[in-house]
Amino acid sequence: MFDEYFKESEVKPEFSKEFISLWGGGLGKENYHKLDEVTEDEWGQFNSLLRSIAERFSLEAVNLEECSLAKVCDIESVLSSYEESMNKESSAFVRLVLPELECVISEDWDYTYIIWHKNNGAVESLSPYIRAEGLAHFHS
Repeated sequence: MFDEYFKESEVKPEFSKEFISLWGGGLGKENYHKLDEVTEDEWGQFNSLLRSIAERFSLEAVNLEECSLAKVCDIESVLSSYEESMNKESSAFVRLVLPELECVISEDWDYTYIIWHKNNGAVESLSPYIRAEGLAHFHS
Protein backbone atom coordinates (compact mmCIF):
# COMPACT_ATOMS: atom_id res chain seq x y z
CA MET A 1 0.00 0.00 0.00
CA PHE A 2 2.86 2.40 0.84
CA ASP A 3 4.18 2.08 -2.73
CA GLU A 4 0.90 3.34 -4.16
CA TYR A 5 1.59 6.75 -2.65
CA PHE A 6 5.33 7.04 -2.08
CA LYS A 7 8.55 6.46 -3.91
CA GLU A 8 11.20 6.20 -1.22
CA SER A 9 10.32 9.04 1.16
CA GLU A 10 8.55 11.34 -1.31
CA VAL A 11 4.94 11.42 -2.47
CA LYS A 12 4.90 10.16 -6.05
CA PRO A 13 5.09 12.88 -8.72
CA GLU A 14 1.76 11.92 -10.29
CA PHE A 15 -0.03 13.44 -7.28
CA SER A 16 -1.18 17.07 -7.48
CA LYS A 17 -0.90 19.45 -4.52
CA GLU A 18 -3.71 21.37 -2.85
CA PHE A 19 -2.57 23.55 0.03
CA ILE A 20 -4.54 24.03 3.25
CA SER A 21 -3.64 27.24 5.04
CA LEU A 22 -4.67 29.82 7.58
CA TRP A 23 -4.45 32.28 4.70
CA GLY A 24 -6.19 32.26 1.34
CA GLY A 25 -3.00 31.84 -0.65
CA GLY A 26 0.75 31.63 -0.45
CA LEU A 27 2.25 34.14 1.97
CA GLY A 28 5.13 35.45 -0.07
CA LYS A 29 8.30 36.75 1.56
CA GLU A 30 6.73 40.10 2.40
CA ASN A 31 4.26 38.36 4.75
CA TYR A 32 6.56 35.84 6.48
CA HIS A 33 6.13 37.88 9.67
CA LYS A 34 2.61 36.38 9.90
CA LEU A 35 4.21 33.02 10.74
CA ASP A 36 5.45 34.49 14.02
CA GLU A 37 1.98 35.85 14.81
CA VAL A 38 0.04 32.56 14.63
CA THR A 39 -1.85 31.96 17.87
CA GLU A 40 -2.41 28.65 19.58
CA ASP A 41 -6.10 28.77 18.62
CA GLU A 42 -5.28 29.40 14.96
CA TRP A 43 -2.76 26.58 14.94
CA GLY A 44 -5.34 24.34 16.63
CA GLN A 45 -7.61 24.63 13.58
CA PHE A 46 -5.41 22.03 11.85
CA ASN A 47 -5.83 19.53 14.69
CA SER A 48 -9.59 20.20 14.60
CA LEU A 49 -9.56 19.57 10.86
CA LEU A 50 -7.79 16.23 11.27
CA ARG A 51 -10.21 15.23 14.04
CA SER A 52 -13.18 16.02 11.79
CA ILE A 53 -11.68 14.09 8.89
CA ALA A 54 -10.99 11.12 11.18
CA GLU A 55 -14.67 10.99 12.15
CA ARG A 56 -15.64 10.39 8.52
CA PHE A 57 -12.67 8.69 6.84
CA SER A 58 -10.22 5.99 7.80
CA LEU A 59 -6.66 7.23 8.20
CA GLU A 60 -3.30 5.51 7.98
CA ALA A 61 -0.17 7.02 9.49
CA VAL A 62 2.89 7.04 7.26
CA ASN A 63 6.20 5.73 8.57
CA LEU A 64 8.84 6.85 6.07
CA GLU A 65 11.69 5.02 7.79
CA GLU A 66 9.93 1.66 7.56
CA CYS A 67 8.13 2.47 4.29
CA SER A 68 4.86 1.44 5.87
CA LEU A 69 1.36 2.57 6.76
CA ALA A 70 -0.45 1.88 10.02
CA LYS A 71 -4.17 2.30 10.70
CA VAL A 72 -4.86 5.25 12.99
CA CYS A 73 -7.27 4.07 15.68
CA ASP A 74 -6.97 7.19 17.83
CA ILE A 75 -6.40 10.47 15.98
CA GLU A 76 -5.07 12.06 19.18
CA SER A 77 -2.06 9.73 18.98
CA VAL A 78 -0.78 11.48 15.84
CA LEU A 79 -1.59 15.09 16.77
CA SER A 80 0.94 17.46 18.32
CA SER A 81 0.34 20.15 20.88
CA TYR A 82 1.08 23.77 19.98
CA GLU A 83 4.30 23.66 22.02
CA GLU A 84 5.46 20.41 20.40
CA SER A 85 4.80 21.71 16.93
CA MET A 86 6.89 24.84 17.47
CA ASN A 87 10.06 22.75 17.87
CA LYS A 88 9.24 19.82 15.61
CA GLU A 89 11.68 18.65 12.94
CA SER A 90 10.22 18.11 9.46
CA SER A 91 10.82 14.37 9.82
CA ALA A 92 8.19 14.40 12.61
CA PHE A 93 5.52 16.17 10.54
CA VAL A 94 2.17 14.41 10.26
CA ARG A 95 1.65 12.39 7.09
CA LEU A 96 -1.62 10.55 6.67
CA VAL A 97 -3.10 8.45 3.89
CA LEU A 98 -6.86 8.49 3.33
CA PRO A 99 -7.37 5.24 1.41
CA GLU A 100 -11.02 5.98 0.58
CA LEU A 101 -10.01 9.19 -1.20
CA GLU A 102 -6.68 7.87 -2.51
CA CYS A 103 -4.83 10.89 -1.16
CA VAL A 104 -2.19 11.90 1.34
CA ILE A 105 -2.38 14.78 3.80
CA SER A 106 0.97 16.06 5.00
CA GLU A 107 2.00 18.80 7.38
CA ASP A 108 4.41 21.43 6.09
CA TRP A 109 6.68 23.95 7.80
CA ASP A 110 4.68 27.17 7.31
CA TYR A 111 1.37 26.37 9.01
CA THR A 112 0.28 24.66 5.84
CA TYR A 113 -0.93 21.17 5.14
CA ILE A 114 -0.87 19.63 1.68
CA ILE A 115 -3.46 17.33 0.14
CA TRP A 116 -1.64 15.15 -2.39
CA HIS A 117 -4.33 13.91 -4.77
CA LYS A 118 -4.98 12.56 -8.25
CA ASN A 119 -7.79 14.95 -9.27
CA ASN A 120 -10.29 12.26 -8.37
CA GLY A 121 -12.57 14.26 -6.06
CA ALA A 122 -10.50 14.13 -2.87
CA VAL A 123 -10.21 17.92 -2.61
CA GLU A 124 -13.93 18.35 -3.20
CA SER A 125 -14.68 15.74 -0.52
CA LEU A 126 -12.41 17.43 2.02
CA SER A 127 -13.35 21.03 1.19
CA PRO A 128 -16.39 21.22 3.53
CA TYR A 129 -14.23 20.04 6.45
CA ILE A 130 -11.56 22.61 5.61
CA ARG A 131 -14.07 25.46 5.42
CA ALA A 132 -15.84 24.35 8.62
CA GLU A 133 -12.58 24.82 10.53
CA GLY A 134 -12.06 28.32 9.12
CA LEU A 135 -9.16 27.28 6.92
CA ALA A 136 -8.61 28.00 3.23
CA HIS A 137 -7.37 25.79 0.42
CA PHE A 138 -5.75 26.61 -2.89
CA HIS A 139 -3.38 25.21 -5.47
CA SER A 140 -0.48 26.98 -7.05
